[in-house]
Amino acid sequence: MIKTECYSLGALGANCYFVSDADNGVSLVVDPGVESPEVEARIIAFGEEKLRYILLTHGHFDHIGGVAALKKRFPGAQIVLGEGDSGFPSDARLNLGYHFDLDVPSFTADRLVHDGEELPFGSRSITVIATPGHTRGGVCYELEDCLFTGDTLISCTTGRTDFPTGSARQIMDSMARLAAIPEDLAVYCGHGESSTLEYERSYNPYMRYRHDHDLY
Repeated sequence: MIKTECYSLGALGANCYFVSDADNGVSLVVDPGVESPEVEARIIAFGEEKLRYILLTHGHFDHIGGVAALKKRFPGAQIVLGEGDSGFPSDARLNLGYHFDLDVPSFTADRLVHDGEELPFGSRSITVIATPGHTRGGVCYELEDCLFTGDTLISCTTGRTDFPTGSARQIMDSMARLAAIPEDLAVYCGHGESSTLEYERSYNPYMRYRHDHDLY
């Protein structure tokens, strides 16, 4: 059974998720934006040797700021990042640390992923969905009935595209791709409340417009 727990971290309230599978005894973390004793304690409580991945939806500071510390504390976990964002962890202009006068601890991803790649997670698998637009290497992760969307899909809206490597056309294409997923998945966004794909297809203007009219 997959269990997802949300922690709102940092000044921008970016969502970090701890995901555990009690059936298979494995866990992962999505987007640790700052160092968090609470998240570390949750990992340890479930079993630190069971942490398989640190999944990153994109390379902005509010989603990666705690990665280096988490990797140091739990070296057995693989850092996973979309291949298009490979340079973000070491470039303050790309990860926006420079713009906010922040020192983002640099790291190197253990695994750079691309569209359609699958990551083993116990007896299950995680599917990588390339969703550029907010950043060039943005990805979503699908795990059973869960979809971790970072800043591509935020409930009833989408992420900004005016930062380096962003593209309005690409994010609309990405939103259309998510809208076309047939299942009604639970959506775990990078900021704000969780949602569902069915709700977003009905009420998110960015997803609904492209999905209904295909005019963008």
